[in-house]
Amino acid sequence: MTTSARQRVAAFWDAHVESWLSGEDELPKCLQPWFDSYVGVGHGEVTRDGFPEPYHGDLLGLEHTPRMVVLGLNPGEFRPRFQARDGIFAEEIKEHGSYSRWATTCPYNRPPWTLPQEMGKNRYYQARLAFTRRWLQDPSADHRDLLIFECYPWHSKAITAPLRPPPEVIDEFVWQPIAELPVWDVFAFGRPWNDLARALKLPLTGALGSGGTDYGSKVPSRAVRTYALPSGQRLVVEWHTGSAGPPSAKETALLRKALVGAGSDGIRTTPIPRAGVSVDSSPAPTPIGPSS
Repeated sequence: MTTSARQRVAAFWDAHVESWLSGEDELPKCLQPWFDSYVGVGHGEVTRDGFPEPYHGDLLGLEHTPRMVVLGLNPGEFRPRFQARDGIFAEEIKEHGSYSRWATTCPYNRPPWTLPQEMGKNRYYQARLAFTRRWLQDPSADHRDLLIFECYPWHSKAITAPLRPPPEVIDEFVWQPIAELPVWDVFAFGRPWNDLARALKLPLTGALGSGGTDYGSKVPSRAVRTYALPSGQRLVVEWHTGSAGPPSAKETALLRKALVGAGSDGIRTTPIPRAGVSVDSSPAPTPIGPSS
C-alpha cells in the first residue's frame, strides 16, 4: 500500500519527537537546513529545550478530516513546565503513544494549559477556531476541523530575523500533506507570511484591499494576497495594521464573498492532484504559535 504524504510526515515527526523525549539531541540530517534557516537574537533566539511542534490538529484524520488549514510562524515561547522533556505535555505525548495522537487533543485550548493558575485562555488558538467556524459557516466546527502547520517548528519567544525555510523542506513537510486534504483555501495571517510566500516563490494570483482591488473591507490597512500552491490550492494571506490575527465576523463575510462567492462553501470534497513545485523576506517581530 502506498504511504500518503500525511502518513509519511506524521510518522517522521512521531519518530523524531519520541527520539527527542528519550534524550537524543542530534537533529536528523534532513532537518538541519531547516533549523539553520532562521537565526533569531534576543527574544527571537531559538531553543531546542522544548520538543519541536510542526503542526497541531488531526493530520491523519484519526477522528475527523480537517476542513480548515491555517499556517503559523512557529510554536511560540518555550514553556518548560509544559514543553521540556519532563514537562506536562511531554508526559502526555508518552501517554498517548505519539506526537500525532497527542496533537489531535487540542492541547493548547484545554486544561491544564488553560487553567487560570497555568497559562489561561489561549487567544491565538481561539481566534483561529472562531475564524474556522465563520469561514465554514458552521458554529459546531471544533478543533478536529482545524489543522495548523508551522513554518518553523522550533520555539522562540518572538521572530526577530527573516524566516527563510528551504523551499524543498516546506514542500515535503507542509505543501504535500496539505495537498491531500479536501480544502481549497489555506490561510495565513500577518504580513510576514506575505514575505514568506514571495521567498518561497509562490505565484501571486490576486491582490485585494490595500494595494489591490477594493472588495468592501472597512479597514483601510487590510491587505489580502492570494498565491497558487503547488497542488493548485490557494494560499490566502491577510494582514492589517495592529494585528496578526484573523478578521472579524463582518470582515470575514466580506472576504468570503470576494474569494468564494455567496453560494460556495469553499471546500473540495476530494484531494487535489499535485502539480510541479517551485517554492525575499523581512524580519517579523510578531506574536506566534498555538502556545501564544
